Amino acid sequence: MLGEFHEANWKIVDPRKKYYKVKCPCGKHIRTIHLSPSKPNYVRDTLGWLYRQPCYPWEEGT
Repeated sequence: MLGEFHEANWKIVDPRKKYYKVKCPCGKHIRTIHLSPSKPNYVRDTLGWLYRQPCYPWEEGT
């Protein structure tokens, strides 16, 4: 999951305790990513959030 944020050029801040922080290139969007999520759809929901962000770099034809 963090690889998707990295590919989208988001800054990934190493966790101090239980969460990574990811920051978008434009500086308007921040998300915390849990190290060991317990929800079964956590990855799907988090990536869905990423893809909905206006600063996500969509390619033509997708």
